[in-house]
Amino acid sequence: MSVEAYIKQHLKQAVVRKESVSTGLFLADKVWLDNNQTVFVKHQARKSQQLILEGQELNLLGKTIHTPKVLASDEYCLILEWIEVKHNPNLQSQMGVELAQLHQNTQPFFGFDFDNKIGHTPQPNALGEKIDNWAQFYWQYRLQYQINLAKDNHLISEQEYRQLLSIKTLLPTLLDDDIQPALLHGDLWSGNILSGENNPYFIDSASYYGHREIDLALTFMFGGFSSEFYDSYNKTYPLSKRFDDRKPLYMLYHYLNHLNIFGSSYHKNVMHCYNTLPREN
Repeated sequence: MSVEAYIKQHLKQAVVRKESVSTGLFLADKVWLDNNQTVFVKHQARKSQQLILEGQELNLLGKTIHTPKVLASDEYCLILEWIEVKHNPNLQSQMGVELAQLHQNTQPFFGFDFDNKIGHTPQPNALGEKIDNWAQFYWQYRLQYQINLAKDNHLISEQEYRQLLSIKTLLPTLLDDDIQPALLHGDLWSGNILSGENNPYFIDSASYYGHREIDLALTFMFGGFSSEFYDSYNKTYPLSKRFDDRKPLYMLYHYLNHLNIFGSSYHKNVMHCYNTLPREN
């Protein structure tokens, strides 16, 4: 169906005009309606659950932090309120506080109610397995999955494959047994936060319950986060002193994902993370 047909079906409104918006993963439009409302529509030609699940993630995150309101979703489209980006001098500190509040949501087990994606890559979430050990979950469903994918994609050598698999032996010393599942955004780079006039809006998540430090590690990879962000986060929910030791371990997951999506330009980042992991003498 056309965007106009989706709008008519779900919102019972007519489209006055629309403007294409680049998102990278989906077709998308900014749409003006005849009731003076402006909405954002993601849509796809092939039927799948992905946009429905994305709407469910936004609704879950939106119970604690600011996300665009989900107006409707189905197997072909997701309709959200349009967020007008404006200058907000308090954006960084608000981002830190809201993320810290999000991370205080917990449940007994790591993973999620459904598998999702991080970028183009499937992100399995241990459905129904009730894993309460973070090292086990992070190895099996995050690192090992991406390492095997990189090998299958011929992006790492056999020697590098064996080196990366050896990380499993480091996890018991790097990851404490008492790490608790925290609700994560999952893909927290600066492009996935919009500046509203009065608060940030978090978008394009890859959520699950995991160690909160993995969200923070990603913020160090591509810039866009100031000292105000980290200070406000730590004042609200202080990080462990071991965070710096674990940062390359958590960056590794995201660099492996970028390697698998974008190719060899991220190879050096992957191996740098491997080489900087703390090791006992």
